[in-house]
Amino acid sequence: MSQPLCNTCGTQLDEADNFCRQCGVAQSQVPTIRRAAVPAVWQPQVSPVVKGAAVMAAGTIGQFVFRRMVSGLLGRGQKNSRAIKIRRPKGDVDHAVVALRA
Repeated sequence: MSQPLCNTCGTQLDEADNFCRQCGVAQSQVPTIRRAAVPAVWQPQVSPVVKGAAVMAAGTIGQFVFRRMVSGLLGRGQKNSRAIKIRRPKGDVDHAVVALRA
């Protein structure tokens, strides 16, 4: 089998060559290999409204937990305290917090 020749300069080419090694002219179009098309897997996306609601809920819960931890560390979170009102004559009202002991 004879080797192909370059159409421009006449240099012998290998059968695998796409370009002439002497002058650089394209010899033939490179065959393309197409892969079989694979169907894309459908993944449902969460709507932005649901994402926003989840972020807001997580932030609210985080703030609640943080405040409970801080109030517990500072000693302000007494579980057995109850606010009572003491009525005085003349309609004045005093507010007081009384700690109940079990």
